[in-house]
Amino acid sequence: MESIDEALEFDPKGNPDITALAEAYQETRSDLGEFMEQRQDDYDQRFQIWPGKTSDNRKHSRAGGGEPFPWDGASDLSCNLIDDVIRSHVSMLTSVLKRANLVATPVESEDVARASVIQNFMKWMLQVKMENVQREYERGFNHLMEKGIMVHYVYWEQRDQKVLEKVDLRQIAQQIPELAEMMLDEANDAVLSELFAAQYEVSEKKAGAMLKDLRKDGVATIPITTTVYNRPAIKALACDEEIYWPSWTMDPQEAPYVFLAVHYTAEQLRAKVATDEWNEDWVEHVIETTKGKNTGAEVNYNRERHRSGNIDRDLSDDETIRTIYAFQRLMDEDGVSGIYCTVFHPDVTDGHEMKNPWAKHTLLPYRHGDYPFIVTKLEEWSKRLYETRSYPQVGKGWEQQLKAEMDAAIDRLSLSTLPPLEHPVGRAPSKWGPGVKVPYRTPGEYRYADVPRYDGSSVEMRENIRRMAFEYFGRNTTGVDPQDVTNKQQALVDKVFGHVREVMDQVWSLYQQYGSDSEYFRVIGVNDVQRFDKGAAGERYDFYLQFDVGLLDSGQIVERVKAISEMVGALDKNGVVDTEKLLSMVVEQTLPGAADKVIQPRETAINKAVEEERSTIAELVAGVPPNVRPNDAHETKLQVFQQWMQQPDIQMRIQEDEALRARVENYFQQRNFQIQQQQNAQIGRQGAQPTQFGATGAAQGPPAQGPPTQASGQEGY
Repeated sequence: MESIDEALEFDPKGNPDITALAEAYQETRSDLGEFMEQRQDDYDQRFQIWPGKTSDNRKHSRAGGGEPFPWDGASDLSCNLIDDVIRSHVSMLTSVLKRANLVATPVESEDVARASVIQNFMKWMLQVKMENVQREYERGFNHLMEKGIMVHYVYWEQRDQKVLEKVDLRQIAQQIPELAEMMLDEANDAVLSELFAAQYEVSEKKAGAMLKDLRKDGVATIPITTTVYNRPAIKALACDEEIYWPSWTMDPQEAPYVFLAVHYTAEQLRAKVATDEWNEDWVEHVIETTKGKNTGAEVNYNRERHRSGNIDRDLSDDETIRTIYAFQRLMDEDGVSGIYCTVFHPDVTDGHEMKNPWAKHTLLPYRHGDYPFIVTKLEEWSKRLYETRSYPQVGKGWEQQLKAEMDAAIDRLSLSTLPPLEHPVGRAPSKWGPGVKVPYRTPGEYRYADVPRYDGSSVEMRENIRRMAFEYFGRNTTGVDPQDVTNKQQALVDKVFGHVREVMDQVWSLYQQYGSDSEYFRVIGVNDVQRFDKGAAGERYDFYLQFDVGLLDSGQIVERVKAISEMVGALDKNGVVDTEKLLSMVVEQTLPGAADKVIQPRETAINKAVEEERSTIAELVAGVPPNVRPNDAHETKLQVFQQWMQQPDIQMRIQEDEALRARVENYFQQRNFQIQQQQNAQIGRQGAQPTQFGATGAAQGPPAQGPPTQASGQEGY
């Protein structure tokens, strides 16, 4: 009998062995049983699910379960320590990903000029065009910490949809007069129906109905196919529910096969016949025989449904059909390696009556030549893919200990509030509470039992447990070394950035293969729209992300900005630092997304200053004495003011109008004072007055203290 390995080899006839694939799929899942049980335990530990858990956070006796410890009604709280750490790190990673600096480094020297355009385009691609990318990254980050493995599926996504569109006879007459004339004669109906059917991609019957509507009403409605989206996409996959490599896998890209489980509705499967050329007979067969029979399937919500209630439930209400994608790296008869994809159902194999018991079998067309899956482990202490731990697996002990302390504190408080009551045997009081009268014969017959004394060490113990957990996972708290936290957070960020870099590499490769030749995009963080040409096929770039976790600390940001400002003022002797870009970067890191809103382009700022100064001059002439703001474009506005003053009619008016001359002199002194203040700050840093171009330090005198009154005065300050 042929072995599974032999049956999974390349078939020149293009007929995959579905029976062998189904056996390999079931064997792969079976071999991963221990790993999947651990992931189930991780899920229960993170979301605090255990047998007998109740909605009122109390322990209650169950039929056949015996009395709970320490008593019925004792505390049974959820302790979300692990979930808190995971949520904290996921939020950090999603925030860091948005704020990271994307860099595209060309592989070939001739691509250097396009590098900056490529990296701006990729920012737009990931943040705008691939609209669900942030959601899928967030899911992946949760998987990385909860399950220990993060997987993203990178693929090209295209969706076409039928929409209704109106065709107007008048428009046809304007665009194609000859066609409108043909429509007047019913003898041309056969030709016109054939023409409309080809033009609008409809049946001849629909084209004939369209022709009748145009003659009758002058308007016809036809369905046309439009592209909803055509773009690269990513999807986060759960390593214990959706995607399976062989248990002995070391490098996921070198594995002989990998299985992807997807659940489709009947409508989605039938749509695949038209969009992806799936086998229609297979589709109808699996809908008829397997719909709603997914009791052992990989659906995430099944976990919560059948475990939280502590009972087994019938899952036949799941109306989806489990579909398996088998990706295989095979060698063809010419010795050329390729990745082949076979879509099948594990319950529909070669023994069925249909000729081809699969939905589709094809060579994966992606040019990058890799499996379309990017995989990252949380820990790299073993070469094997599935040998890694997760946050719940590591932190389970701390969480259980913290839960015990919390339950004990509540139980102790319950005993203090209502201690056990001691009474003579057989003479229990009928009522007990504040103000209740209880008759007695002998003093002391009825009394409260001794209650546990307050234990202050419990509070300290809970804080120590949290500190130990936070210290291990790299989260800031009192008593934890901040440098150690920074190192651990940076290591986690670098690991995730390495994963995202590989995702971007495949995204770029897919766009090079399937993307439009040119596309307009908006530069992220800048009010600028550019046209992007995708370039020559095979153009390669190395993508990577940069981010320092120190930027998550607002105090560190402020200190760094101060240091940069001082260094630029002291060391940038040749003006090589672009202070406008530097300011934009500082604002963007301090307030992500704000740079585009608060920083104006240089040309816009100059134009605004000119308009403001013209308004100031109008107020000054009208008799309103203006006041100069400390933080302003003083030099630009002073140049505009001086140009206005050098006009002959203005000079004559200033000489004749004493009040106007006083307002002009006062305004000029205010503006000069503010400029002098700015120069004093620079002198304090440099130790000398700044020298203007074309003048020596000795020749450079102090700034003018009054306005020029002759036409031969200074052109500008």
